[in-house]
Amino acid sequence: MKSDLKFVNFVVPKFLFEKTDIDADANLFSINPQAVIIRSENKIHINFDIEILDAENNFNLKMLCIGVFDYDTEDEELILNFMSLNGPAIVFPYIRSFVSSYTALSGFDTITLPTLNFLSHQEKLRNNFVDLDSLQDE
Repeated sequence: MKSDLKFVNFVVPKFLFEKTDIDADANLFSINPQAVIIRSENKIHINFDIEILDAENNFNLKMLCIGVFDYDTEDEELILNFMSLNGPAIVFPYIRSFVSSYTALSGFDTITLPTLNFLSHQEKLRNNFVDLDSLQDE
């Protein structure tokens, strides 16, 4: 059976890990997902900006991660659902693994990010996705 949507790659084009004094009372974990569609290539990118401030161990971790998908459907609702819910849910375990592996190998306590339910991000992703082809037409 052929799938209309296919996971192609996971890349981390930006990564910063620095040992520094953190002027905060608590740890911080922020995640900002964004969906990008390239209709001319039948591709979807699910981008994540991640920031982790660890006040106990005094480090800051920032990264940009991209999940790349191919699609073979004209069903707009299927594409929107995938970009806003399924795609992020597929990519996030790769982010969790990357962060856990890096922190474990760096001599710090291993950071295990919590599992996330992307329903809370779904509406924002659906309403704010970037259509690169429409931007090039402007």
